[in-house]
Amino acid sequence: MKTKQSLGAMLGTAFLGVAASVQAQTPNFKVIPELPKERDTIQFVYDARKTNLKDAQSISGTMTGYQDFRWVQNTLKFTKKDSIWTASYIVPEKMALVNFAFQADTLYDRGGDLTYSYLISGKDGKQVSGAMIGWGMLRTPDIVPGTPFVVDKSAYKTDEILIMWAKYELQGHPENRFKVLYPAANALKHINTAESLSKLQNELNALQSMPNVKEEDLLQVFRVYKEVLNDTVKTNELEQKIRLQYPQGQYVKDQQRLADFNLIQKAKTDDERLKAAMDFVDKHPYRESEVAFNDAHRISYISAYWTISVYTSMKNDFEMYKKYVSKAEPYMSLANVIYRSISVPYISQNSKTAKEILPYTRVVLDRLNYYKDNFQGDEYSRLYYANAALFAKILADNALFDEAFVYATAAKSEKGFEDASLNDTFTRILKAQGKKKELKESLEASYRVNQSSPYMLDLMKEIYIAEKGNDKGYTNYLSGLKDANLQGELKNKVLQQLVNKNAPAFQLKDQFGNTVTLEQQKGKIVILDFWASWCAPCKAAFPGMKIAVEHFKNDPNVVFYFVDTQEKRPDAKEYVANYVKENNYPFTVLLDTESSVSKSFGVGAIPHKIVVDKNGKIRFSEVGYMGSASELSDEIIEMVGVLKSGK
Repeated sequence: MKTKQSLGAMLGTAFLGVAASVQAQTPNFKVIPELPKERDTIQFVYDARKTNLKDAQSISGTMTGYQDFRWVQNTLKFTKKDSIWTASYIVPEKMALVNFAFQADTLYDRGGDLTYSYLISGKDGKQVSGAMIGWGMLRTPDIVPGTPFVVDKSAYKTDEILIMWAKYELQGHPENRFKVLYPAANALKHINTAESLSKLQNELNALQSMPNVKEEDLLQVFRVYKEVLNDTVKTNELEQKIRLQYPQGQYVKDQQRLADFNLIQKAKTDDERLKAAMDFVDKHPYRESEVAFNDAHRISYISAYWTISVYTSMKNDFEMYKKYVSKAEPYMSLANVIYRSISVPYISQNSKTAKEILPYTRVVLDRLNYYKDNFQGDEYSRLYYANAALFAKILADNALFDEAFVYATAAKSEKGFEDASLNDTFTRILKAQGKKKELKESLEASYRVNQSSPYMLDLMKEIYIAEKGNDKGYTNYLSGLKDANLQGELKNKVLQQLVNKNAPAFQLKDQFGNTVTLEQQKGKIVILDFWASWCAPCKAAFPGMKIAVEHFKNDPNVVFYFVDTQEKRPDAKEYVANYVKENNYPFTVLLDTESSVSKSFGVGAIPHKIVVDKNGKIRFSEVGYMGSASELSDEIIEMVGVLKSGK
């Protein structure tokens, strides 16, 4: 395959031809306005009726953009109206090209050979710098490294087509001669004839001999020698030239930033790692212009900031935490900061009290609000709403109910009543605010979808008795609230989980020193809950298990044992006994100190609940906890009911 145009001519000459338009609306996808411009608020319109996603109940669109000569991605949520899916988007500056791939579950629609792509225009009506070369690379991802594979293979083009689009890029933007060099060089190397390689070398020589060549331009030539031609001699020569000519330039800065970041990875102690992370962000403030190099060399400011947040939090060094987290960049670094330094210690590990975690939360909220005021967009919304329930809980646990209400309301706008923990927080807020009507409605709505905490169940009964004067009819009241469809789904789920295999014999001591064997339980239904003191989900499930235990407290043919296993602490026996007593759990705990019983039952991940029938057969085996106490207790009760019915 040969090219008719030398690369030198291609990069240095203006052409009379007009680039083929990619703006033609496809039958399934269009953009309003049809010729979108930078800073426009535009609407993406997707008609799935003639696609493989025609029956989808929910659709997301992954938008791949080419912005300032680098690839970016963003996921937009599309909403449906009259069979048409739409999403709005504010086009940022320097966004040259957008492409969509639509998804519903495991199905994709990438637009076939036409693609769902649009070039963006500037306010002057010309296509934004980079649009043409971006369009060429998008359809030749196997030629230019770093190009995302987001269009169907039917849309792929040849190396000669990529060179053609580089030509079109320079027709509109001749100043981009160095910026189109890398993709064009990859195309000529891909052609790999003596003629194409000669043209590439001639162009490299010509570019280096140009007057007033900037460092950023030389770096493009350097990249071709290093990554495309693998010419070690030329690469080393040009590197030395760049270092000598630009001792304070971007290349030297990039290499120093890389070396300093690697010190974080090489650190051998927590103190060394914390110092290295602090030094890194002190010496190298985050810059958007350096993202491409950072990504290519795995330099992660997200990693640096979560390292700082975790270790300063663990050391209770609030001043250092505040100094760094209050300036955390990029924006998404806050996602890891929130999870690692707030959610984990407060929710998972319970190592900080509500009062202790509040100052750290304030720092994060201030930084979030900074981004809210300065960088509105989908990324802010996702991070804000994803963590609003956590913020609401922390604020409510500090009795800051009015402020907590704002975050809880935001969280519920996304989750509705499908999250028992959020429902619990919202209930406490409404009760503290004295909103009786809203409180009752919230309690009933939560119970209807089986997402209630023990506190909420107790409060429902308290309100009922206050209104009626006694608890007569309370059971019927609850039954009337239950969603019949959900109850049917639960029953079907339980029936589908039925198994039938022999339960291994065991003999363990309980927390009181009594010996318990499975043989002793013949004729009874036995529920075994495998857990450990370090397992946060195990403990989170206990309130729901308590409801189930109390439901069967007068039934001698149903027994519960909480098997403490996989322990890591030497004082496990004392800790377990105290933990159960302090939390008022009516549990009999069996101490599986060697984890032999859990292994014999095939238990790996915990929490793991196993139900053994009266004949010593394992009938149910379920791992994990989904977060709702009422749902968990109902599931256990349903399992027992199924076994009692003779299944």
